[in-house]
Order: sequence, then C-alpha cells, then structure tokens
Amino acid sequence: MTGVPTTDPEGRAPRAAWGDRWLLHAFQRLGHPAVGSVGRHDLADTAWEALEAAGADPVQLLETACALSRREPAPDLAGLGPSEAVLLDRSLAARYGVVPLGVRDGRLQLACANPFHPDLQQDLEFATGVRATLYVAPPQAIRRALSSLYATARETAAGSARLVWAVPDRSRGVDVVPLRGTATETLDEVLVEAVDRGASDLHLEPRQNGLLARFRVDGVLSGDRLLPDSVAVYVLSRLKIMAGLDIADRLRPQDGRATLVFDGRPVDLRVSTLPLGRNGEKAVIRILDAGRSLVDLGALGFGASDRRRVEMVLRRPEGMFLVTGPTGCGKTTTLYSALRHVQSERSNVVTVEDPIEYRLEGVNQVQIHERSGLTFSAALRSILRQDPDVVLVGEIRDAETASIAVRASMTGHLVLSTLHTNDAISAVARLLDMEIDAVALSTALHGVLAQRLIRRLCPECRRPVALADLPIEQQQLLSGRDCGNLRAAVGCPACRATGYRGRTVVAELLVVGDELRRAIARREEPGVLAEQARREGMRSLWSSGLDLVLEGVTSLHELLDNVGAPTDSIGVEGGTQAAVDDLLRTLVPGPPAPRSAPPARPTSARAGGGGRVLVVDDDREGRLALRGVLEAEGLTVLEAADGETARAYIQRLAPVAVVSEVPLPKLDAIGLLQALEGRGPPVLIYTRERDEALHHWLRELGAADVIVKPGEVVARLRAVIALTGRS
Repeated sequence: MTGVPTTDPEGRAPRAAWGDRWLLHAFQRLGHPAVGSVGRHDLADTAWEALEAAGADPVQLLETACALSRREPAPDLAGLGPSEAVLLDRSLAARYGVVPLGVRDGRLQLACANPFHPDLQQDLEFATGVRATLYVAPPQAIRRALSSLYATARETAAGSARLVWAVPDRSRGVDVVPLRGTATETLDEVLVEAVDRGASDLHLEPRQNGLLARFRVDGVLSGDRLLPDSVAVYVLSRLKIMAGLDIADRLRPQDGRATLVFDGRPVDLRVSTLPLGRNGEKAVIRILDAGRSLVDLGALGFGASDRRRVEMVLRRPEGMFLVTGPTGCGKTTTLYSALRHVQSERSNVVTVEDPIEYRLEGVNQVQIHERSGLTFSAALRSILRQDPDVVLVGEIRDAETASIAVRASMTGHLVLSTLHTNDAISAVARLLDMEIDAVALSTALHGVLAQRLIRRLCPECRRPVALADLPIEQQQLLSGRDCGNLRAAVGCPACRATGYRGRTVVAELLVVGDELRRAIARREEPGVLAEQARREGMRSLWSSGLDLVLEGVTSLHELLDNVGAPTDSIGVEGGTQAAVDDLLRTLVPGPPAPRSAPPARPTSARAGGGGRVLVVDDDREGRLALRGVLEAEGLTVLEAADGETARAYIQRLAPVAVVSEVPLPKLDAIGLLQALEGRGPPVLIYTRERDEALHHWLRELGAADVIVKPGEVVARLRAVIALTGRS
C-alpha cells in the first residue's frame, strides 16, 4: 500500500511478513503513541498484534480496520460449529486466514483480520463458486476460531469416516476431504443413511419448520427425517458448493455432479436444484452406487430360462439387442450387466451415454455434449471408426441414431441400446416408425428385452394369503392357478414397515427367430408379430410377473401397480370386441340392482350398457368414488393408477372416453395427451386447479374438456360421448 513506511520511528524495519502494514501506517498518521514501540515487538505475527502489544486499544484497532476497509466487525466467533465448518475447506480457510460464519442472502459470510489481502475475496469466490461477504475480526480471534472450528470438525469426521468427498478445488486439482456434520443435522449423515438404505434418490424439500429428507427406496418415496430450519440453509449451500453450482443463484434450476467415497468405494451424485419461489429451493440427489448396482445378469432377478436366452443373444458377434421400458425400470443397469458379461481383454467396448451413470473399468465411455455438436449420432459415427467389437448406445432417440445403429449391427458389431416403449413388440414398431428399412431391421435385430422393476416381499414378515381373501377382481386374475404360495405384505422393522425389501426384474424377452424375422420384413401388424413371438417362446410381462406372485416373491397388488393385467392374461384371444366385453363383464361387475329397481335405461350392445370409461387417478379413494357415480349411470368403468397403465388400456381396450386427473405417476395427463396426439378416445381432465392458462394448454394438447367441479363430470362426459358418436 503506498505511503507505508519502510522503517519504524527508531530505524528498525517492521517484519516483512506483515501483510497488514496498512494498519501500522494508519496509526502512524493518527500519531498514536504505540507506533513508537512497534519496533520492539516486530516478532509479532501481524502489525495488528504488534500494535496491540505496544499498547494500542483493541477496540480502536478493530474500529480502525473496519473504517479503512468499509466492512463491519464480525459477530462473536466462539459459537461456531460443524455447520459452519462444512462451508469452507480447512486448507482454504488456513491459507487466507478466514473463518466461515454462515450463509445469508445467498452469500458466504467470512471473517478475516486482513480484508486488504491481495485478491482474497476474488480467490475465495473463484475457489468455492460462491459470492462472499467479508467481516473483520482480530487475528488472534481468527486463529482461535480456526483451531476450534476445524478440530471439532475433525473429531466429528473421525466418527463419520465412512464417507469422504472428492472435492474439486480449481486451484489445486482434486482433494479428498472429510465432510463434517452433527449426528442428525448435516449432509453427510443424511447421505450415509441414504446409501445404507439403498436409496436411488434423496429429496431435500423445504418445509415451514425445516428441511424434509425423503428417500426413494425400491422405487417408493418416503419422508421420515426432518432437518431443523437452523441448518437447512447450510445443508443446501454445502450441497451446491460440492456439486459445483452457483450458491447465490436461487432463481434458476441448476444441475451438477459430485463424487464421494463411501466405505472405500466411489459413489457418484447427480444433483438437481429447483427454485420454489418464496418456499426456497428443493434439491434432488440421484445416488449412483456402482458397488451395489453393477451386478451380473443372474443377480438382477432374471429367471433361468430368460437368462440363458439373453446370454445366447450376447454371445453373437454382431446384431442389435435392445432393452425397453419406462424411466426408472433399470434399463441402464441391465445394459451395464450385459457389458460386464461380454467384456474381455480381447474386445474393444465403447459406449456413448448421456449421462455416464457409472464408470466401468476397461470400457471406453463417451459423454454426449450436444452444445458442442457431440450428439448420439455424431459420436456413434466416430466410434465406428475406432474398431469396436461392442457398442453401447445409451438411448436411441432419433431416426439418424437408429439408422447408424442398425447399420453397425449388420457390419460385425454387437450393438446394445435402449428405447422407451411399453413392451418388446412395440420396439419393432417404433423403429419402423423411424423409417428404418424393414428388411434391414429384420436382419439386424436379434433380441428385445422389455422390463419392469417390482418390489420383493420382505422375507421376515410376509404372510400367507388365501385366494378368497383377495378382492373379487384379483381373484379372477388367479382363477384356476395354484395359489398355495400366495403371500401378502405386512411390515416389520427389517423393512421399515413397508412390507417389501429389495426389487427384482419382471422381463418380457423377445428373441427373433426365423419366422418372426420374415414377419418383420413383411411389416406385419404388431398383433401378428406378438402372436408369432409368443409361438417362439416370448412370455409377456404379466405372465412373468404372475410367476413371481405365485412363487410368493411379490404380491399381486405390487404386480398390478407396476405392470397391469393385459387382456390376453386371462384368456382373451383374437382381440375381438365381443371377447373384450365378455372379459369386462367378468372383471368389472355392474353395481347390484336395488330392491325396487327403477325402469331400465336404454343401453347399447356393449358391456355395461353405456360404454366403457377409463378413470385415471393415483388416489384410490378418488377412483372408487368416481367409479361408483359412473356405474350408477350405466357406464362400465376401468381404473388406472398411472399414465403408463392408462395408455396401455387405451391401446388394448378402446374405451369410449377417458377421465383423468392431471398429476399422475410415471406419465402425467399432459404426457398422456401428447402421447395420444389426438388419436383415440376423448380425454376429459378433472382438476382442482382453476388456472385458465393450464386449462387452455390442456385443450391445446387435445383434451376434450376440463372439469373443475366434480358434480359436472357425468353430464360433461355424456355430452362428449354423444358428440363423438361413441357408445
């Protein structure tokens, strides 16, 4: 700083290491008598301490430092603890002589003794990715606070040594730093619990009295841990810092990644934040635990026959093998397990993914980056020039990628990929819709695996259940089968009172034989292809899942929630309307006639007398209430608890109309309308939301009507059915 003397009044040079000579200069200008004695105390660590040792008033020193730097004095540093320690790496705090105080208004609050340290604020903001606010405190107080703060954090970390973070420090590469926290209120404790429970996702949601941690275990989300409001901001801020996100930006969604080491194995985290306006921010952490997820095909739950047939397809040196199903059904895990099966030292395995979920030793993995032009199709073209034996394409999203993948599978490469279709046969139709040549597809395609994940019953508490104890509709599904091993969920401490523990695969495996290959080349209808596939050994998702129910592995309720019962599972053949109506009369009996029945209404020739209506709502009580109203009007009612099941019912059972709530699991009403693209029955949306913009959007997407008053459902439904001429 200009104007600072190079010698003291007695001719002695102050210590060159003093970075706060500006304070000495300021007291010299004030003519303070302590300046004359500073030379005798030049062994002090700072000019501040030298002045204090020479007799300067500590309060005046702090006030002068604050006035010169135009910063406020720091609050008491004695009350700091692990919640503050998690906000700044110890090495950074020691290097710059700063103490983390907390987060306020999206800015990291720091105390320091030398606010004029060159580039201090800029360096810390760059290293942490967070805007900072500096406060001033005496150097002795800074040192005491640092020693106490991080000593406590080290003690806490010693008890939580199972988890350490791989921290990206832009200035020094990557360090592994223990995460500090209290027993019940910090991020590391919540993550340890999440990984121990085998959670796939951890949700951190703001509530009025704190931050609710919810764990998705075995596909089901449950919330049973509330972090106090006093630490909520620290937990979210620390998470954003570790994931490389902007801690000050609370108005836009952000996505980032972090890596930690848990019990000696790497665990990747994908972090997504979502602003909730006045309610703060929600964060969702996808936990990618390779140590638990990367298993061989046998451990996934495939039956012996399906496993042998999958391995047979994978032994071929070329061809295409696809895994299909909705998001969250385990497609990526199955493909990685397939890669482990085919990988060897003599093979060149290359993947193109978005994102790369797990790092695989010995596999060349390419991350898609569409902004820079590295799309699936562009990456796949380059990969084919890298002499691969096996190519994994994370997802076939467009016609260009599909075309390249088909060509690659016909020229000596084994190609593995995924598609979003409901069943195996639909994958053929989807690729043909992408204008893939039918003859080329029939040659390239060797196998398609459609799958779902369903929960296993807890072996500690599951109980036998008699067929007669099931609802009448479920009894019909099991009629004529051996139900001696039928089991139901109960709940105990081992399964956290859910009745289920772990998941298994329900598979529909299509292996393309000669006759089916010729049928694909002829572009036969999906129904014809499905019939031929069954003759060649394909078993439907429902049939495979029903075996697990009859073996006592899972419950019928769980199977129905995740797969649903197709018509052909109960003996409907040919798909004729009469056969479907017969099925519906069996499954969905009409309401019992009152003792004094009113005159019968005119009815149509179809079952139920007034047409078949599909009610879609994940609230069972709501579905039953609406079903009762519609059946009283002479309508036959089908029920679906999620959008994917609803779409399958629409395709297979052709209802005259659909009545749906907006939010739904797996596929909401908006996604359902987009999938239907104006084809199929009219869809009426009932919702409590009175947002006119939402109503307008739903109608633009093809909704026949939007209803906000429950009492109007029947009249509006009748009007829509009459307009469409359906009955």
